Amino acid sequence: MGQRQRDEYLTTLLRIPGWYVVGTTLRVWKGRSEAVLELEREEPRYTCGGCGHVVSEARPWRVQELQHLLLWDHVTILRVQKYRVRCPACGLKAERLPWAAPYARVTGKLAALVGELCKVLTNSAVAVLLWLHPGPVKMLDKRAIQAAQATRSLDGITTLGIDEIAVGRGQTYWHLVHALDGPRGAEVLFVGEGRKEKDLRKFWRWFGKPRAKQITHAVMDMWKAFRRSVEAHCPGVVILYDKFHVIRHLLEALNTVRKQEFKRAGKTMKGLLCGKKFLLLSRQAHVRGKARVALTRLLGANRRLLKAHLLKESFGHLWSYTSKTWARKFFARWVEQLKWSRLEPYQKFVQMVERHLDGILAYCDKPVSLGYIEGTNLKARNIIRRAYGYRDKEYMKLKIIQGCSSLGVFQPWRRADNIPS
Repeated sequence: MGQRQRDEYLTTLLRIPGWYVVGTTLRVWKGRSEAVLELEREEPRYTCGGCGHVVSEARPWRVQELQHLLLWDHVTILRVQKYRVRCPACGLKAERLPWAAPYARVTGKLAALVGELCKVLTNSAVAVLLWLHPGPVKMLDKRAIQAAQATRSLDGITTLGIDEIAVGRGQTYWHLVHALDGPRGAEVLFVGEGRKEKDLRKFWRWFGKPRAKQITHAVMDMWKAFRRSVEAHCPGVVILYDKFHVIRHLLEALNTVRKQEFKRAGKTMKGLLCGKKFLLLSRQAHVRGKARVALTRLLGANRRLLKAHLLKESFGHLWSYTSKTWARKFFARWVEQLKWSRLEPYQKFVQMVERHLDGILAYCDKPVSLGYIEGTNLKARNIIRRAYGYRDKEYMKLKIIQGCSSLGVFQPWRRADNIPS
């Protein structure tokens, strides 16, 4: 097989319209084997790097090398002659190669593969796999997520979910905005800093007033800033309070009862109470084996803890009703069981629930997935933990959005093949 025939085969494999291979060489550079392919264009057509206008006249500028997808065990380098064009609109500009990634010495197909691999691997692992520096890998991944986020459709969303996560040390919170019934299913739409009402303004500007008016329901915890922000931008919206935040207040009340009983108890009772916090707070169906025996012994020795534990177990049935009338009756019967129980933390919990009862019972009319928000918060924390923290806050927000939405679907070769050449 001659050199010309080999070049024709490589041109067919490259699939870059308008360009063909005129020569190949092998070299070793910094411990890696490189296959250098010399490219030339079929027609004298040059694209302005500013406005994209195509001209037919240009003057040589410099030779540039761009890294491409791996060729077997060789790093593929495409060497091309770049030109300067005199554009009628922009003046003298360097040409833009349509198949090259902007502001990077890699091709568009390699940039797309980097963005896909970063969904399932760390940036350092992708850099080692593709013989790249971690800096360009992070830059290419960030651009890919930004492009996907900018082109993502926001139509058809009628239910939003808002929650916060703690980031770093101290009282630092970020808010996550979810679409719970979008065309692609439940996913994270936006991540912003802070949890005050003014901190959510950036999201509403990005989401747009026409789409905000189409929101009919919003799921959140009992944080006033979230409720005020949603009601200000979404007229007629129905607020649903998240079940897991309500249950968390109930568990705090149960833990307070446990602490009170620990102080009142004698030596024998303190021995039973010590180390039993999570046995009391866990659902009874999830406690098995020796832990179940210890829990039964503890509840049999203290009537107040038994009463508080049984009330905690039964309260979750409130979300099983599809009728607000029957749900109110259940809650009224549940409150009646507190009479003569002297469970002051539970009385405070009842007062809190009564102030937000309409938002809790709104679930009867709109049974949305309440567990998705809590699951997403855990996934966001795992994304941050996997990277051992991000120095770039914007990059961290984008990675959370990618990992908790349809943008995180791993499709490496299809994305790489669809890059315009």
